Amino acid sequence: MTEGPENTPEPTQSTPAPQPNPAPQPNPAPQPMPASPPPPAPQQGYPQQGYPQQGYPQQGYPAYYAAPSRPTSSNAIVAFVLSIVSWVICPVIPAIVALVLVNKSEQEIAASGNQVSGAGFNTASKIISWVNIGLYAALIIGTGIFIVIAALLSN
Repeated sequence: MTEGPENTPEPTQSTPAPQPNPAPQPNPAPQPMPASPPPPAPQQGYPQQGYPQQGYPQQGYPAYYAAPSRPTSSNAIVAFVLSIVSWVICPVIPAIVALVLVNKSEQEIAASGNQVSGAGFNTASKIISWVNIGLYAALIIGTGIFIVIAALLSN
């Protein structure tokens, strides 16, 4: 039984099953790259005046560099960190250690002929440490006075 001009197989015939491809086929030869785009059209307008295209020409001025900074005393930095830490951890002991390091740092700065910086760290460390020590001393004295008054009033 045939159907029209397409020559389709008859329903009684079976078509063979497609065979699996046992090995992949190599890729065909690479295709050539497409041609580059055409160059841009010439610009219309005013002609160039002959100015340099790569920026300003060198004027022969000397190069200026920043002056090298003075090294900072490591004792001053550690004293500053300890004075801040004394507000958070074990209040009085780091503050006292910071004051000792401030004195060492001041001696180091004086011995170097001011070639080592850190005087600002020293000043800040002194202020922070002494305020910390003063507040905790006031807290201890206030607590003692409170205990004495409470003991006197309980009799």
